[in-house]
Amino acid sequence: MPDRPTRDAPRVVIACRSIRPELESLKPDDQTVEIRYLDQDIHRTPELMPGIIQAEIERVKGYASQIVLGYGLCSNGVVGLIAPAQGLVIPRVHDCIALLLGSRAAYEKAFRERPGTYYLTPAWIQAKKDPIGYMENEYVPKLGRKIAEWGLKEELKHYTHIVLIDTEVADVVPLRERALKNARFLEKEFDEVTGTKEYFSKILFGPHNDEDFVILQSGEKVAQKAFLHLKRQESSENDRQ
Repeated sequence: MPDRPTRDAPRVVIACRSIRPELESLKPDDQTVEIRYLDQDIHRTPELMPGIIQAEIERVKGYASQIVLGYGLCSNGVVGLIAPAQGLVIPRVHDCIALLLGSRAAYEKAFRERPGTYYLTPAWIQAKKDPIGYMENEYVPKLGRKIAEWGLKEELKHYTHIVLIDTEVADVVPLRERALKNARFLEKEFDEVTGTKEYFSKILFGPHNDEDFVILQSGEKVAQKAFLHLKRQESSENDRQ
C-alpha cells in the first residue's frame, strides 16, 4: 500500500466535517489527494455510521489509489466496515479529540490529568454544535427555554471543564468568546490548549504506520479490538476510554 498516491489516481480521504478546517489547511493544490466530507451529525446515530461510511467507500473504490478515513473508532461507528480491494487505513484513535491533540497518547495523558473535560473545537463551534448551540437550535424549540436550560446542565453536570482546542486554523478570538460563554453558562472552569496538525498531515500524506493507524487489507472487516491495542504497554483502564 503506497504512502503516496500515483499521479493519475488520488488518495481519497473520507472524513468527518468536524475536522475539515484542519484538513483543508493542509490539503495540497494538486490532485494527489481528494477529501470527501460527511456530516458530523452522523455521530449522533453511531449505529448508522458504518452503513453511511461504507456507502462512501463504495463510491470511490473504483478510482482511488488508497482510501484513508478521517475517523477513529467513534462510538464503534467504524466497526464492521469492509476494506475494498486497495485496503483501508483508519487512525488508531477513539475520536477526533486525539487527532486534534496530535496523538492517542496526548489524549490519554489529558484524560488522566483531568477526566471531566468537555472539548470544543473550531468546527463544532463554527457549526453551532457546542452545548449552547444544541440547546438553542434543538432543545429550546422542542422543550421551551426553562426545561431546555435545565436539561442541558443536567446532561453535562459531571463535566468540570470546558476546554477549547486551538489548532490555529481560524481566528481564535470569536472561538474563545463562544467557548467562554459555554463555560460561564454551564458553570464550568475554562481552559484553552494548543492543538496540532501532525496527525492530520499523516492522514493526508503518510506515513501510515501500524502504531498510528489500523491498516486493513482487501476484504478485512474493522473490529473494535484493533483500536484497543498499541505496541507500548498501557493500562486496561486507559484502553477502555
